[in-house]
Amino acid sequence: MIKKGKDAALASQASARRPKRRLTAVTAMVGVAFAGGAGVSALAQQAAAPAAANLFQEQAGKLGARKCASLYAALGQGMTQGAAYTLKTETSKEAPDAHIVQGMVGMAYNLPDLKGPAGGILLATPMPQGCEGYMVRVAPFQKTCAEVLRLLPAGSVEEQRLSGVPQYRLGGNQGQALVIPSGSTCVVVTLTGMAQRQ
Repeated sequence: MIKKGKDAALASQASARRPKRRLTAVTAMVGVAFAGGAGVSALAQQAAAPAAANLFQEQAGKLGARKCASLYAALGQGMTQGAAYTLKTETSKEAPDAHIVQGMVGMAYNLPDLKGPAGGILLATPMPQGCEGYMVRVAPFQKTCAEVLRLLPAGSVEEQRLSGVPQYRLGGNQGQALVIPSGSTCVVVTLTGMAQRQ
């Protein structure tokens, strides 16, 4: 587990002095290409529940990717709610605040409707007027897809089928989901986007 040091404390003080930024939900899919390899990375583990420590913001700040740290953190907290998780954050070594911040997350859920392992990917990238980011979560449910559909947010609608796989627009502007049957179980892939305007 990463411990806060002098650099992390300074990053925390610097972010406290910055003007507040607005986070806005965005649901459009965006293709992201990676040029070359990631430069630096950090790895940490967080048990479920303690909300005081935000490992997403801490790791991004420690790697020097401060511009998009709060957006990265908001996406990460949404992804991992109710799960114990391990996080690996990567960004460019040469110019971390000018390039994409990416995270890979392994999760262990113990919720009434979701138990077991899941995985996710976080992306936050600087833009001229702020940052944009996306979260993709892959969660296998030990239920049939018919049962899982009843768990989708109110107002969710099926938009289309992609090679037979139903794609839903989630109610409450919560993003999109692919609902994939896997034998007697169901795998749900969710996509949520957010924008941070400065």
